[in-house]
Amino acid sequence: MKSQLRSYLNTLLHRDAVESNIDAELRIHIELRAEDLERTGLTPDEALRRARIEFGPVDAHKENIRSSLGLRLLGFRLIDELRADLRYATRMLRRSPGFTAVAVASLALGIGANTIIFTLAKGILLDRLAVPQPNQLRLFAIVRDNHSPLHRFWGDYYKTPDGRSIAHSISYPVYQLLRQQNLANPGLEDLFAFKYLGDFNRFTATVDGHAGTLTGELVSGNFYQQLGVQPALGRAIQPSDDDAPGSGPVAVISDGLWARLFGRSPSVIGKTIQLNLIPITIVGVNPPGFTGAASVQLSPDVFLPFSMQPTLMPAQNASLLQDPNQWWMSIMGRARPGVSDEAVRAAFAVWLEQDIRATVAVPKDASMPDFVVESGSQGLAAATHDYAAPIYVLSVLTGFVLLLACANLANLLLARSAARQREMSVRLALGASRSRVLRQVLTESLLLSSLGGIAGFALGYLGRNIIPHLLSSAWRPAPLNARFDLRIFAFTATVSILTGILFGLAPAWQATRTDVNTALKDAASSATRRRKGLAGKSIVVFQVALCMLLVVGAGLFARTLINLNTTSLGFDPLNLLLFNIQAPPTRYPAPQNISLHQRIEDRIAEVPVVLSVALVENPLLAHNMSNTTF
Repeated sequence: MKSQLRSYLNTLLHRDAVESNIDAELRIHIELRAEDLERTGLTPDEALRRARIEFGPVDAHKENIRSSLGLRLLGFRLIDELRADLRYATRMLRRSPGFTAVAVASLALGIGANTIIFTLAKGILLDRLAVPQPNQLRLFAIVRDNHSPLHRFWGDYYKTPDGRSIAHSISYPVYQLLRQQNLANPGLEDLFAFKYLGDFNRFTATVDGHAGTLTGELVSGNFYQQLGVQPALGRAIQPSDDDAPGSGPVAVISDGLWARLFGRSPSVIGKTIQLNLIPITIVGVNPPGFTGAASVQLSPDVFLPFSMQPTLMPAQNASLLQDPNQWWMSIMGRARPGVSDEAVRAAFAVWLEQDIRATVAVPKDASMPDFVVESGSQGLAAATHDYAAPIYVLSVLTGFVLLLACANLANLLLARSAARQREMSVRLALGASRSRVLRQVLTESLLLSSLGGIAGFALGYLGRNIIPHLLSSAWRPAPLNARFDLRIFAFTATVSILTGILFGLAPAWQATRTDVNTALKDAASSATRRRKGLAGKSIVVFQVALCMLLVVGAGLFARTLINLNTTSLGFDPLNLLLFNIQAPPTRYPAPQNISLHQRIEDRIAEVPVVLSVALVENPLLAHNMSNTTF
């Protein structure tokens, strides 16, 4: 048994050498027999001819030797046939470079477009937060109507089908009460909070004398502990950093900012930078891929404790940490084993109503908001809410494009199959089985689809940032991040294989239906064409119908773009320059804030190329809104 196993392994690892030894051994047998025949008086050529006749078919002897070595047991015959099919398919494609180029280009466009859309769909629908066990995270939300006692919200919100709005915003006093109640009667693991400040609340940063702007996220002291994330360098934000307002002038920076501004230097730990003119010490660097808790797509530049809000970005009237009327921070927690989401929702709904009544004035006719527990595996999932429906539409359209490419190739291969009918008939007449011919034709199709898949993967990689770039603007970076990983490669490989089978199945099946007797006769060509024409006509009808669908869809899309570009906005959008100013109330209290804006307005108006200046709290068409009372 051991010797047989060694033989198998030797054959597997040294296949070429084994094949060479087999050829040499058979050649020696024939040469030795030829020498014996020469001694009987035959010429060398005649002796060699008779030796070969006596020896019999060389291929049959090779098969016997392979069987004795276990080659057939290991499936090497199938491998040999596959290698032969690949070599033959390669020769056939090289003989038709024009057809091969057209086919590969068609497949590259179809597969590349699907790869681009799947890359975005993966980021929007499939990717999860880069934390341990993200499916355990639960995100809090409240659903309210127009009679709610809560009015001042800062954050994302979405409309429900019944006309109410759902928001992931909680006030800081209510967060503290909910956390205490959860610790006393655990429904979730310890609650933690975060607030992504967004593009319109950037910090003015000064790093080594160079000024710029940075995006930020405020987090609670137990944020990193509950997420289970350890910084790649330095330490995380700790509960002691979030004890009291202004007690934690520290920050953990993103891996991207570390590379961009500090060249990944380890000396960044302990370095002091200025955010809104406040000295902040860098204590840690996030691991690559970590984007915080708000978004799967993009990471803020700096993470700071909530205790720094009154100092870094003070509110007009008071600290947001003490304001019970401002609902602005998001809350998460980890699910506990054996505790259902419905049980968590029921418990927190009771606590939430108690805490609202304890912190804000509730009129008699007010309707209390409903409490909702959502999955927090994708954070706030803003990209999912905004782009899920368009991604589904684009996926269907690109699928149709690939289907059309498959139909085109199926028709071309059917035409090639008709031209190669005599070749297939000869192969069948020589003893090839119909399954063997089917496998050969499918191998050619799969080789063609593999070449198209490789080109499509390259095209998808090069074009992965086209759609995110179209969604970006001067004041807002691309909201989507097209990250390539093994799932993209697996998707492209799967699509390539399925595509090869899809457009190669009809030609392969048609090749196996060849009538050997009639196909070898010159007079049978008309009958053969008549039988093959039905499949080709069906594919042509399918192509025309699919082309009409895509053309009509493209026309509607083009008309929509034209309408959007010609729609009157109510103002002239040309030559407008927007920029944002946030004057800290501690430095510019009333009425100094008014005089500051007046001076800025006067200075800008003095610039020769400026025609007019206007001040506005919410810029026009700038993806911004305000929801407050007065």
